[in-house]
Amino acid sequence: MKNKLITILVLFLSTTAFGQETDTLSFYSEAFNETRTVFVHKPEFYKYMSDSVKLPVIYLLDGQHEWFINPLLSDIKYLQYTHEIPNALVVVIPHNNRNLECGITNLETELPLDKFITSELDNELEKYHPGHFRVIIGHSFSASFSLYSYYKHPGFYSAVIANTPFDEMEMLVNGFQQSDKIDKTKISISTGGIAGDKDFHHREKYNQLKTAFPEFFNTISVFEADYSAHNAVPIVATPSFLTKIFKDFSSRYTKIAEVNDEYRLISNPESLTKEISKISEASKIGNFFYPPEIADINGIASRYSYSGYDNYAAEVYTIGTKYYPRYYDFCLSLYDLLKTTDKERARLYLDKAVTLLTETEKDWEGKDEILKEIEAEKTKNGW
Repeated sequence: MKNKLITILVLFLSTTAFGQETDTLSFYSEAFNETRTVFVHKPEFYKYMSDSVKLPVIYLLDGQHEWFINPLLSDIKYLQYTHEIPNALVVVIPHNNRNLECGITNLETELPLDKFITSELDNELEKYHPGHFRVIIGHSFSASFSLYSYYKHPGFYSAVIANTPFDEMEMLVNGFQQSDKIDKTKISISTGGIAGDKDFHHREKYNQLKTAFPEFFNTISVFEADYSAHNAVPIVATPSFLTKIFKDFSSRYTKIAEVNDEYRLISNPESLTKEISKISEASKIGNFFYPPEIADINGIASRYSYSGYDNYAAEVYTIGTKYYPRYYDFCLSLYDLLKTTDKERARLYLDKAVTLLTETEKDWEGKDEILKEIEAEKTKNGW
């Protein structure tokens, strides 16, 4: 049955790969003494996942500038599409008065924007099931603020990306240099070209600080966009930084069910319990648990199944139903794997697929053809 649906499912996935939903989140901020609005971009599989899936969070400052936000959102989406970085909650934060909100006077004073992000917004995001892996990204004035916020809350963020910062950089770098409690390897700083029509003033300051604080700049990640103008730097630097921050993500399951060029397992798998344990142990981003994404589940299961280990594949898909209980395709996969060995269980999964297609995919026209295939399968089995 499943083979008949491959074309339909490919069309479905290709049309929804970038179909992320965006929520407008408004709430009263005590830090600003007014109502503030942010925009929460949720991954496509958000509607399928259980509460146990805790998503990484990426904060994008300067949300009032479409020229900055839209290219970065595209960068993030494409890196997710190519499985270079995980799906995440991408929180776009606009500023009412950019200079006032991001302006740093010293490293001791708490800025309202800092409290807004690390306390108020953090509480508001709880309903979206955020994890504790958090990345903050700023540009120019907000880049300096992002470094300041990381300096104030090094345990809150897992990484900070400061694209071509300038404001109070000597104070910030000196503060980081003097602290032995802050992990400076989590800092990424970019800069543009030295030419007058590129990023002269920011690059000049960067070069001065790099000479004055070599230890600091040798510790952090840097991206020197020698041929880019000031406003272009975030677009070229951010993908490189994000790929490095999440460098272990795309390869975390490559040692599980390894295959050769013919997509056959290189060696016989260990016990089912041991293999499943390997998946659990590899399900991390940094020090935080992050379960397999839908693509991971399909990839691992297919490697087992192609070599005839259908019981292993079925267990992987069962894990998938735990983390993504509203994703109908896992139920169809389990039906195909179990229909000859456990007909009653297979039938339950087929019925579950009907329910999910009817409820979760009610607005998708493509579901009707799949439902017809399922009905034909039930008739064939006398159900």
